[in-house]
Amino acid sequence: MNVAIPVVDKDRHKYNIANGFNSTGYLCIYSTENENFTWMDVSDLADNMGELLPALISRKVNNVITLHIHPMALHVLGNKGFHIYRSEGSNLIENVELFNKDQLPIYDIKTSYANTKICGGECSVCSTECQEEKI
Repeated sequence: MNVAIPVVDKDRHKYNIANGFNSTGYLCIYSTENENFTWMDVSDLADNMGELLPALISRKVNNVITLHIHPMALHVLGNKGFHIYRSEGSNLIENVELFNKDQLPIYDIKTSYANTKICGGECSVCSTECQEEKI
């Protein structure tokens, strides 16, 4: 079984979990079978986000650990049989240890909506100014 984890980069900050898939271009794939870590550019897996899901499936990834995930991505991944776990902070090693002990919470739709902004998420990947929805 393999786990995909979005990370800040694959060099200096490779042990830091990124804010989510939409805020980074790097992934760590963790193999539970041999406890091996592999860091890569997302572009090495897929030319675009639409091709990322089949690429993850082909690498036998069926789990994701992330700080944030948009509701639609949670829905799509869930429908494909992925289990999405909410990381406890941004330390990759600590979160993998929690995953191995079955101590990471599963992401649910309510939690994914809690961090969604009106513009769709992270300002760092958006060319417009984010504004929190006024309720």
